[in-house]
Amino acid sequence: MKAYLIDPINKIVSVVDYNGDYQTINKLINSQRGFDAVYGFRNEDTLYVDDEGLLRKENYGFEFTYDNGHVAPLMGKALVLGTDAEGESVAVKSTLEEVESKIRWIGKVQIYHGQTGFEIVPIEADVEEAKNSIIREEVNKKISKIFNKGGKNDS
Repeated sequence: MKAYLIDPINKIVSVVDYNGDYQTINKLINSQRGFDAVYGFRNEDTLYVDDEGLLRKENYGFEFTYDNGHVAPLMGKALVLGTDAEGESVAVKSTLEEVESKIRWIGKVQIYHGQTGFEIVPIEADVEEAKNSIIREEVNKKISKIFNKGGKNDS
């Protein structure tokens, strides 16, 4: 069945074929012990992430924007699958473009574990790329606003 693999190492979202075996999720996302289900979509698509992604000292990550607007950092690869009424996995419902629009790459990070939780800090080599990514994102938002306003005034 159709699924999307989010790969923060190569900063790409690709279409993959999921065979329905939950153990395949671990293989696809490079998880050693298990995965967590993240419910960020209103259409019942589900994001599966490495259960220990935040427990590593270093990892690659991305920020994911939920359908409700909440933004959360996620570490490691992730798999997007659909879910039916019984909770079983089905082909993903979102388009590739919809999933890509919810992601902001944060690159390689160091993860510090403290009494109050986790602190995620970009590693120096990726700081410049992270800054450029944020700038590109802001410019694209401003361009979209300009063209959306222009389109509304033309009608």
